[in-house]
Amino acid sequence: MSNSKKPVRRGAPKDGGRKIKKKGNVLAAEKIEYIDYKDVNLLQRFMSDRSKIRGQKINGHTVQQQRELVTAIKNAREMALLPYTKRVASVGRGPRRGPAVEETVDQVAEVEIEDQVTENLVEETEEGEG
Repeated sequence: MSNSKKPVRRGAPKDGGRKIKKKGNVLAAEKIEYIDYKDVNLLQRFMSDRSKIRGQKINGHTVQQQRELVTAIKNAREMALLPYTKRVASVGRGPRRGPAVEETVDQVAEVEIEDQVTENLVEETEEGEG
């Protein structure tokens, strides 16, 4: 007699209890039989805004369709038709406002004021000569 017990699972489920909204099969609905790596518009529909490949459950594809799609996207990336990643601007806090930043802003403002003064002087001397 062995004293082995099954491990007891504890804690929250792995998916956090979220329901994934599954889309219909777009490839079957549009009767697309072959996924071409050159069809960038089709491939971008199955990628996120950061150029990540969406999962099979989200896209609603069969296993074979998802495998063909991933291969086509990877080929298109290799041929530089699709980006590997896209940079998305973060919507976090603004730029750090330390003393060094304030000094450079003040220096830029001083240079701009000096440029305006020299432009005005040049314009005034041109008007006086003419």
